[in-house]
Amino acid sequence: MSLLALALAFFNFGGSLWAASAQSGSIVHVVEKGETLYGISRKYGVTVDQISAANGMGKDSMIKVGQKLTIPAKTTTSSGSSGSSSSSSSSGSSTATQAKASTPKEYTVQKGDTFYRIAKDNGISVDSLLSYNKLKEGSVLKVGQVLKIPSPGQAVLPDVPELTYEDPRSYSDKKGDSSLQWPVKKPTVTYMAGKVGGVQLSAAKNESVTVIHGGTVMYTGTYRGYGQVVLVVSKTGYMYVYGGLSTIKVQKGDSVKFGDSIGTAGTDAITGSSQICLIVYQKNSPIDPAKAPRG
Repeated sequence: MSLLALALAFFNFGGSLWAASAQSGSIVHVVEKGETLYGISRKYGVTVDQISAANGMGKDSMIKVGQKLTIPAKTTTSSGSSGSSSSSSSSGSSTATQAKASTPKEYTVQKGDTFYRIAKDNGISVDSLLSYNKLKEGSVLKVGQVLKIPSPGQAVLPDVPELTYEDPRSYSDKKGDSSLQWPVKKPTVTYMAGKVGGVQLSAAKNESVTVIHGGTVMYTGTYRGYGQVVLVVSKTGYMYVYGGLSTIKVQKGDSVKFGDSIGTAGTDAITGSSQICLIVYQKNSPIDPAKAPRG
């Protein structure tokens, strides 16, 4: 399925934007449009249960835009300052725990299972379960799938062979004109080859990404290989796909005009460089983004 087809099929997905402030040694997070407790917990490296407990909420409580949430501090393991007595008395049990943790138990996925339920039943966070099994947010569970379950508080990941990744996209030798109006300032413009087409644009770290032509936001979400994506359709029918974003601050239905910021540039998982991609469609066919209407 093409990026265009996937985007059109899943318009009901939402984007998110994070905002936080520090107060009296604790972190206070102000809820923005499209955010969920799970997404907020991932940003701060804590669990949904910890956030719920810190705010006197149930795990299924709804959150509202503008609501202030207290974010508990991450729990860390201290190596020294709790006293020689407790240190010596716990050394044996600590060694035993580490030894036990080195051999994770396994769980076979049953019908109706979810990552949240499995994590809760084993006293761990969803983040820990996903990272321990080298899975990403949005991964789908399959009946019969075997998951490795880390011990509560275990930070060591299982030994895995080093993998070599290949960029699934291919690039041409053609370079674009960086003096044109692009979503980021004066980028190096590299054309992508293949069925999708479009351009890759270098960017500064966390640089603001702006629309080059006004329209209506028709989709925000994640697409495999392109990270977080925002799709904007102009009144004349051109479709602008901004991919590889780190954060998104618009949602489906928003009206945006030339120069409006829709998020920030992300980091490519393969190259490690800060960049985004831009793909433009006219009548459901990709066109050269350099020739797309601007302003």
